[in-house]
Amino acid sequence: MNKKLVYFFCIGFLSFSKAQTFEVEQIEQLFRPRIRVESKYIFDGGFKDTIGVFNQKEINSVFTFPIKTKFSADVKLDLQSLKIKDIIKNSVRFKASQTLGVIRVTARQLNIGFDTLPQKNIMNATAGLMGLRLSKKYRVQFYSATITIAEQDKTISNAVPRFSALFGQLHLRGLRRNFFYGIAATYSDGLLIPSPFFGGSEPIGKKFVFNYTLPAQINLQYKDNKALVTLGASFDGYRNGILYVTKRKNLNYYAGLTYLSFRYKFSKTFVARVEGGYIFYQNMQYTKTDNVVTKFGVNPSPYMQVGFSVLFGKTFWEKVFDNVIKN
Repeated sequence: MNKKLVYFFCIGFLSFSKAQTFEVEQIEQLFRPRIRVESKYIFDGGFKDTIGVFNQKEINSVFTFPIKTKFSADVKLDLQSLKIKDIIKNSVRFKASQTLGVIRVTARQLNIGFDTLPQKNIMNATAGLMGLRLSKKYRVQFYSATITIAEQDKTISNAVPRFSALFGQLHLRGLRRNFFYGIAATYSDGLLIPSPFFGGSEPIGKKFVFNYTLPAQINLQYKDNKALVTLGASFDGYRNGILYVTKRKNLNYYAGLTYLSFRYKFSKTFVARVEGGYIFYQNMQYTKTDNVVTKFGVNPSPYMQVGFSVLFGKTFWEKVFDNVIKN
């Protein structure tokens, strides 16, 4: 595999991982409807091979809302096996599915220090659907499909839509243990990248949980009552239309980072989070340019992020159990 193909694969996956509505936190909550607002600031990092510094301000908001929910349960005693586990599994039949809408709006202000007009204002808008369904083997199948417009304010009139989709399955192995896997794909202005993924959660003692979403993220969480502390490492990135030398190009940004976050649940519906981290690797590149240096390494720099979530209703899994009890 040549370097150019490797580069495109990384950009495609990172663009997908940033733009998609599928997230570890949503899996943890089993797609609970919510409003989430976050603000992020990447501190100055000098360019490695040119003058000036790079920094970024970002505000991100996500609204997840239910569209259609179905639950039905039926109990027919099956005594083919006398084991309690098999009797429950063979006798209880219930169907459950839920479809949710997703709206995400992100505003970024980049400072690209070497540029004659260093300040770049970028707007991303994403809309789509995600859903999940309980299979006969009590596994949760989930999917997501979104369309995104990601452009600088100077290129919005020439906006090119970008598409992302995924399908996966979650296996529950207890209250805190699970694993999931699937296939994702993103089409971003001429670049099509399919990406398999695998992840899960593994408890370590009573208060620690190890989470992983390969190849994008790993973290260790400590939970005590209403507080959640997370230490981890992940990849990040995005792909945006941008004006470059009077023409619209794509700006690709990708990074590797470590982070520490603290989340506190003030009530059943309100959660706040603060996060700090260190971006140990970051790079940016303009695509489709001729005979011009377009790849720029950026020195490591810290970042800070704060945000809150307002949660609505119950999780999908809570609704399933409610309907089983009623029936």
